[in-house]
Amino acid sequence: MLKPTRSLSLLTLCAALLLAAAAPAPAATGYVTAGVTRVLISNDDRWGGCMAELSVDPQTVLSSCGSAWVTFSCSGHFTNSVRAYRMVDAAELALATGKNVTVYFQDDKMHNGYCFANRIDAIR
Repeated sequence: MLKPTRSLSLLTLCAALLLAAAAPAPAATGYVTAGVTRVLISNDDRWGGCMAELSVDPQTVLSSCGSAWVTFSCSGHFTNSVRAYRMVDAAELALATGKNVTVYFQDDKMHNGYCFANRIDAIR
């Protein structure tokens, strides 16, 4: 027969494993340094209202992200729309000047399969 302390430890371990399995998975995050090849601003929320196509595919970092594009969520779903449009401005500036950007994105917030970019750094 098991000692009470040992059975309690086994029960505690089983409970901890069940809780860990039920907990939501944390968001995967990644970044790429790339050129901006296109900027999209849309009248609908299908892609969050605005996106940028990058010369380095975000899928190479996070396979769950849609190919080539990231969304800035100008629709306001994942960030303030003013902040999102400022990120679009940075992407347009990089597109116009031929400079690179570093774009940080996450796969727990998506518009139509494309990952949300929560930060963009313009590089000189």
